[in-house]
Amino acid sequence: MKEIKLGTFSVQYDHLKTADCSLKIAEEIYIKEQKLPSYFIGEATMSFFDFYAAECPELQQDDYRISENFQRIIKRFPHTNQQNILSEDDHYSMKKIPIYVSAKEYLIAKITPEKYPAFIDKVEQSQLFAAENVDGTKYKRLSLNGTYGPREALTDQDSNDRFVQAQLELTNELYYFGHYSYAGMIQFLPEYGIETYDQFHEAYGKYIYSMTLTKAGQTIPLLWPDYLYHKPENHLEFGLLAGTDQTRYQLFDHWTEGEEVSIEILAEGFEDVHFTTVLKKPMNSRPKIVETDSVKGEQITLKIAPELITEIMQQEATIDILTPKKDTLDGSSLIKKATEDQLIFSSDSLSQHGRYQLKIVSQTYGQLLFLFTMKQERLEE
Repeated sequence: MKEIKLGTFSVQYDHLKTADCSLKIAEEIYIKEQKLPSYFIGEATMSFFDFYAAECPELQQDDYRISENFQRIIKRFPHTNQQNILSEDDHYSMKKIPIYVSAKEYLIAKITPEKYPAFIDKVEQSQLFAAENVDGTKYKRLSLNGTYGPREALTDQDSNDRFVQAQLELTNELYYFGHYSYAGMIQFLPEYGIETYDQFHEAYGKYIYSMTLTKAGQTIPLLWPDYLYHKPENHLEFGLLAGTDQTRYQLFDHWTEGEEVSIEILAEGFEDVHFTTVLKKPMNSRPKIVETDSVKGEQITLKIAPELITEIMQQEATIDILTPKKDTLDGSSLIKKATEDQLIFSSDSLSQHGRYQLKIVSQTYGQLLFLFTMKQERLEE
């Protein structure tokens, strides 16, 4: 008969069934019957690949690499949750993630460590202790094969997490904006008075460590800056890049009208936040402003779906132009000509130099936002 320790517990075991060790827990492993905790819990630092593996089994390690372009952005806008997110060269890790192991599997691995090296390695990197009087906190289960399962509560008790879901809203969903297929914003409802970057940061932002979108049963993990917030804004922005060969974004290369998308945000000390939205009708080709730099007197050409042009001309969709000084102009009054798939605008009344926003809101196609710049003069090439 031999003895092994699990935390503060001493467990007697043998490889043959004996009078003292009669409880079989695995092939050729018998232990002395005694009261043990069901679980051992702790915290772990894990890669994004490990954290999302259960929800995103189709993704590989390389799918979580931070691109060079993202690395440049991170230097300007580093992740605001330094307590939970560790950025190392071209990848992220998550810190302080609650984990648990079953007492039975913990015993099996400790008795035969040569069979479960990945499990033992991860256990040794975490300080585990017996789970007693746990609340409704969600833990990721470390299995014998060394992988983590989805987050789950070990009890029906309420957690000590702060409520925030009812204070937030999903807004400004955009289609085909800039480099993105689909984008949006999460912000506090106006009555909560979160009007500045610092207020958002302190109230919620600095605690966020995970954001995912789920479409067609497949979950997409977002990496900062797929989602981010920055001065002077008071909201969280997110977007799915278009025209890339990265697996994480390809689920939004195509979608169907009415398809449902679920959004989940995790923040330390807060309840999980969920939003569900329904996608608008996609276009057969990506809409765009043909020439994004213009001078006064030149035409501005917008290439969009013929059905949307019909909606605009029949005033079933609205079109506004926001000037550099934040004045709003009626975009339909500037339409000079409409063809099958193009709207041509006059720039004669766009006297301010700088960046303009052209916004279309359609019940069918959702909200579209295009940027263009009016320059003082066109430089000769």
